[in-house]
Amino acid sequence: MLHIIANPFTLTEFLLDSLPADQRARVQVHPKRIKGVAYSLLKAADAWLPFRLPGFRPFPQPYLQALQAIPADAAVLIFGIENIKDLRIIRKYLQTRRVAVFTWNPVIDYQQDHRMRRIHIGQLKGLGFSVFTFDPEDARQYGLTLTQQVYRQVDAHRQDMPADWDIYFLGQDKNRFDTLRALGEQWQAAGLRTRLQMVPEPGRSYPATPAVELLARSIDYQTNIDAINRSRCLLEITQANQSGLTVRCLEALFFGKKLITSNPAVKDLPCYDPARFFVVGQDDAHGLGAFLDAPLPALQRDLLLPHDFAHWVRQFERLPAPGQAA
Repeated sequence: MLHIIANPFTLTEFLLDSLPADQRARVQVHPKRIKGVAYSLLKAADAWLPFRLPGFRPFPQPYLQALQAIPADAAVLIFGIENIKDLRIIRKYLQTRRVAVFTWNPVIDYQQDHRMRRIHIGQLKGLGFSVFTFDPEDARQYGLTLTQQVYRQVDAHRQDMPADWDIYFLGQDKNRFDTLRALGEQWQAAGLRTRLQMVPEPGRSYPATPAVELLARSIDYQTNIDAINRSRCLLEITQANQSGLTVRCLEALFFGKKLITSNPAVKDLPCYDPARFFVVGQDDAHGLGAFLDAPLPALQRDLLLPHDFAHWVRQFERLPAPGQAA
């Protein structure tokens, strides 16, 4: 049976809630980061020593006990935890080595420098775990195992209601503000109703614009769902060097919304339809109004099955032990 160790983010919790009760019981949520210089130094020492640091408890005792209780022959999925120190500590408490790590960000997200990215991936692979990514370019460049981007079925969360916004965006800056502002100002001038919400980068100042709403902090995921239900179309601006599908694309597909995207790779999707996807920079900007007004084509539900979390996790139940053939 598969055990899951997951990051503590609200989107992850939303995915985990889609699991059957018996599988949900085998989920351990990784503790949130503890701040403090002394703790950070002790944690770093514990991570890099080949043995547990005597007298130091890196995470709450119930969590550590739950890790130790995972059977030695069990398969484990570490979902969205990419901090090397945390992973090295987790490894000390696991009896099993049938472990997969799913990296839920492009490699460039957590290491901006090319040489440091190589070092990070080398350390990640050095744990002896199988490393999976949703990003085809990361899989090719760093020798990671490619799998699908993941979301979940949302039938219980979909609501048919009048749209308050034509185009909705929510995300962190990640060097996308200028693009977001330019698009928002263009669309507002054309009479479109936009809600473009962005979490700013710490320490960066931004010019005032009515096109982009700067948030003081990230909003909870249910609030995001409410906004999706009240929007006609979602906006996706991919980061530079990202080649895989984003969660925003899957939100659009699962919630039955259109998508405006900067990612031309959507044209290779089995579910691609020009009435469903509008590609910025390739499709005629003057045709955006007609795109929004056109009926949304039907979508075969089985096309989404590989991305549905409850189905997606099953691939990790077959993890081989290190040294064994898959």
